[in-house]
Amino acid sequence: MKKCLYLLLIPIFLGISCQKEVIPENFVLGEEEDFKVGTENKSAEYNVKFTITDVQDSRCPMDVECIWQGEAEIEIKFDSPFQETIVLSTYDDLIDTVGNYSTKLLDVSPYPVSTETIELENYTIKLKIESLED
Repeated sequence: MKKCLYLLLIPIFLGISCQKEVIPENFVLGEEEDFKVGTENKSAEYNVKFTITDVQDSRCPMDVECIWQGEAEIEIKFDSPFQETIVLSTYDDLIDTVGNYSTKLLDVSPYPVSTETIELENYTIKLKIESLED
């Protein structure tokens, strides 16, 4: 009986694990892409390489009324084309450049809820990185 129960549960666990969103390490310049914190990301041409190292999220939770909207700040450490760290903000610093590449912050998710804590590894950052030489 126990063996039958285990055999029934295996497909359920496999089905759940297959639903996890997979975010590629390589990205295409000029396209909107989702990135995770702590993952090294390389452009398909290998000329841009970076890691999102930190997220500071003080945005007003969606279930609270606030005087100020708050902001999320994203720290990005570039290893190529130059070694440089930039901070992008949802409030006023949406775009910055490193070498001949612009990086635009498009979205930070999930959006905060007052009753939940978001772990750093659960953030997804939507960026668009473009070459300025085109």
